[in-house]
Amino acid sequence: MQQTLKLTLSTSAIACLPLLSTLSTSARPYPDVLGICYRFADQELTLRQPCVISSGYGAGAQYTVLHWLDHSETVISMINSCEPDAFDEAGFCRYAVDDRAASFYMRDVFLNATSILEEANLTCYEVIETSDSVCYRLN
Repeated sequence: MQQTLKLTLSTSAIACLPLLSTLSTSARPYPDVLGICYRFADQELTLRQPCVISSGYGAGAQYTVLHWLDHSETVISMINSCEPDAFDEAGFCRYAVDDRAASFYMRDVFLNATSILEEANLTCYEVIETSDSVCYRLN
């Protein structure tokens, strides 16, 4: 009886190896962190709330997921698989918010768009077709 149990566990473990190797090579998450998330319609603040921010990277991109209090999620992709001369100063060539083309920018502590690099700034992504933005700040 004991030998059968050991064989069953070993067979199950071996069966899981292909799945584990697939998961370990597809993305590498970082620990979730608490933050403050913001939504803007055009340039007007429409929502500010605590959120959980998940991030990681995989083949050709990094990602950040904003987990809102209503259990919805916003997925931000930062693509770094592109032509050699297409990279911006952050090392990416394209951005997307929920699979829609976006652009990166920052907002200062007063929520104004800025190009001045400060640690306290919000990280923001504007959806190009709508001019709506999502921003976040890690706590």
